[in-house]
Amino acid sequence: MTRPPVPAPRSSVARAPLPDRVVVAVGVGRASAGALVWGLRHAAEHGLRVEVVTAWPLHGAVFVREVAGQFCEPRWRAREVQAAAVAEALASVEGAPPYELRVVNADVVDALTRARNRAVLVVIGSDRPAGQPPEHGRLSDKVRRSVRGPVVVVGPEVADQPRARQGQSAE
Repeated sequence: MTRPPVPAPRSSVARAPLPDRVVVAVGVGRASAGALVWGLRHAAEHGLRVEVVTAWPLHGAVFVREVAGQFCEPRWRAREVQAAAVAEALASVEGAPPYELRVVNADVVDALTRARNRAVLVVIGSDRPAGQPPEHGRLSDKVRRSVRGPVVVVGPEVADQPRARQGQSAE
């Protein structure tokens, strides 16, 4: 029995799906909720989805392995922190866009670097007041140096404002 020929692809280059979301890092602290509010408003304005990323453990080294089916206190705590930030942000944003939650066992900078591949924009919060010089140990500075593409850092002064310029710090 002969099989029909397989049609040749029109292009030999595989095309990746276009980014369709804003990735927002959420962790401990007031700045996370402010960043999520900003990210939700920006996504709603531009017809994008939101991916909320929380890396665990929230403090300390990343786990090498997690035992499947076993209770893991650091992962549970990360989910609680994420749920509280999402609830607070959704209460502040009318007409929030679709969103998904992701809790990952990774360093937050590594998690955001990987998530950037499916995002138009990465949003993080910073408790540093505007005009304060960068400190190279701060998470926001590490993310800016490591994540390729637009990163918006939402500072405490603009957490409740609906817009900041893309690709620049909103501090």
